[in-house]
Amino acid sequence: MKNSAIYYGVIAVGVIALLVGLYYMFIAVHPFHSLRAYSGLGAGVLLLIIGIAGMVMARPKASAK
Repeated sequence: MKNSAIYYGVIAVGVIALLVGLYYMFIAVHPFHSLRAYSGLGAGVLLLIIGIAGMVMARPKASAK
């Protein structure tokens, strides 16, 4: 498995976490879901940043001839 596939997976999980956070924030309006909403949004943003940074850092370097 290549490193880029791992980072694609991290980005996909981050997007899902963002969607769950938005769901709890706007659709499931309940006083006990506020912490879940912010946790989902925070985890989603963190995973997206990790995935994008990993994709940038894992680029293959050009070979010198």
